[in-house]
Amino acid sequence: MNSNAKVNLTDEEKELLIEALLSQGYAYEVVDSELKDLEYELKPDQESKVRRLNSLLKKLHN
Repeated sequence: MNSNAKVNLTDEEKELLIEALLSQGYAYEVVDSELKDLEYELKPDQESKVRRLNSLLKKLHN
């Protein structure tokens, strides 16, 4: 699957995905990887997303 492809998920599917990521301990790694990718190719319009991901990463770390 193309990493930039948009997947249309229902709210229920999104919840299931989030539960799986959290219960398996992958959520932190996924967010950290996304953050590193964005920081590597930082564009002005992504600064807000980087700040939000940093905040999320801190929550996941606790």
